Amino acid sequence: MASGSDKRRRTDTITIRVTPDERAVIDDLSMRKGLSVGAFLRAAALGDPGKRSRRRVPVDAKLLRNLLGEVGRTGNNLNQIARRVNTTGEHDAAQLQAALAAHEEMRQAILSALGVPHR
Repeated sequence: MASGSDKRRRTDTITIRVTPDERAVIDDLSMRKGLSVGAFLRAAALGDPGKRSRRRVPVDAKLLRNLLGEVGRTGNNLNQIARRVNTTGEHDAAQLQAALAAHEEMRQAILSALGVPHR
């Protein structure tokens, strides 16, 4: 029985050199089309990305950046509430800690979607 790689029809590789700006444009356009870079370039050159082309979920970087700003503002508010709770003891601090942890998890997911390294 042949393995998946033995059945592959795409065995040839084409290598091209591009500037960092050109690469950024190609990456952005392929992301907007929801295709891998290879499938995007096949579609551009041949008119078809191929039957087994990898589809990617298009990422709206501008929307994600706006969302990241909103998450930051919400996080700031949560921190202010937590500070008040810690000084006055009026609310459930454990519940607020859980909300802060969930907020940070969402923030990290957005950064990952944007391709920003974790800090």
